[in-house]
Amino acid sequence: MVFKAVVMAGGKGTRLRPITYSIPKPIIPVAGKACMSYLLDSFYRAGINDVIVTTGYKFEALIKSIIETKNSDQSILFSVEKEPAGTAGSIKLISNFIDDTFVVGSGDILSDFDIKDIINFHKKNNAKITIVLTEVSDPSQFGIVELKNNKITKFLEKPSESETFSHIANTGIYVIEPEILSYIKTVPYDFARDLFPRLLRKNIEIYGYVGKGIWLDTGRPNDLIRANQIMVNKYGKEYNDELIKGKNIIETSSKFDSCQIYNSYIGNSIKIDRDVKIKSSAIYDFVNIEKNVEIENSILMPNVTVRENSKIKNSVIMRDCVIGQDSEIVDSIISPELELKGKSRIYNVSLASKIIEDDI
Repeated sequence: MVFKAVVMAGGKGTRLRPITYSIPKPIIPVAGKACMSYLLDSFYRAGINDVIVTTGYKFEALIKSIIETKNSDQSILFSVEKEPAGTAGSIKLISNFIDDTFVVGSGDILSDFDIKDIINFHKKNNAKITIVLTEVSDPSQFGIVELKNNKITKFLEKPSESETFSHIANTGIYVIEPEILSYIKTVPYDFARDLFPRLLRKNIEIYGYVGKGIWLDTGRPNDLIRANQIMVNKYGKEYNDELIKGKNIIETSSKFDSCQIYNSYIGNSIKIDRDVKIKSSAIYDFVNIEKNVEIENSILMPNVTVRENSKIKNSVIMRDCVIGQDSEIVDSIISPELELKGKSRIYNVSLASKIIEDDI
C-alpha cells in the first residue's frame, strides 16, 4: 500500500523570535540539517515518498531549503496558504489529494520516530485516527490525554496546573483515515482544540501510540540549543583524541591548532584560531573564530565572526554577525547582520536588527 504524508509547516514560530524573523522555524538547522528534514527522513525510512507540505510564513525560503535537501526520490507537493487555515484546516484544503491512509507531522517539531511501526499499530487496531504520544515533564505547553487500553478517553489542550490530569502529551504526529476529514467543517480548524474533542463527543475512537525515539518541541531558544545537543549525541561519532572528545559531528576537513571540541557540531569551511574551546555547541558554515575564544551551549549560524578573547554561553548568534574582541554574551540572542563593538557585555537579552513589517 502506498501512503502519503503531510507536513504542517506554516507557523510563524513566535516564541523563537527574533530568530524566526529571518528564518522559518521548520528549517532552522539542528545538527547540520533543517529541523523538518528529520521528519521527512522518518517518512522516507517508512517507505513514504509522496509528501505534501502545507506552508505560509516565509514559504519561499522554506520551499527552497526543502527542495535542495530532500531525499532524491521523495516527491514533495507544496500547499501555500494565504491565510492561516489551522492545523486541521490545512489538511482539509488538500483533501482532494488524499485518497487513502495518510500520516501527518509537524515540521517545526524535532522528531525521528519509527513511522512504520506507528502505521502498523494503526492498521492492527483498525483505527480511524491514531495520535502519537510522548511523556513530558511540563504538560502546560501541550495537549494532554488520558489513555486506557490504547484508546484516548480524555483530551485537554495546554492545561493549567489545576487542570493537569496526565503527563502524556500529543506529539503532533497522526495517522488518519480519509473519512475523518469529513468532520472538519470550517477553516480555520484545529486538531487539538476542535477536531479531537468533536470526535470524542461523537464516540469516534481515537487510538494513542506512545512513540519510540526522539521528540522535542524546539519552541524556545534553549530548546533549540538542546535539540542540537541531542542530535549530535545520537548521530555523532565518538572521539577520544587529545583535544576532541565526546560525541561530535565534524563536517569540515580543516585542522585546528590547540582547539578543544567537546560534544559539538562543526560545519564546513570553519576557521578556528589557537586556544579556542567549544563545548556542547553548534558552529555552522563559514564561521571565523579568533584565538582564545570560549563557546559553550550555544549556536553560531553561518558567516559569524568572533574576535579574540570573547566568551559566548547559552546563546544563539544569527548569520553574518561580528562579535568584537573581549566581549561576553550570555543567555542572549543576536539577530542577523549585527556588529558588536569590542568589550561588549550582553546578558539575557535579544538584540534585533531591522524587522520587515510583512514578517511580523
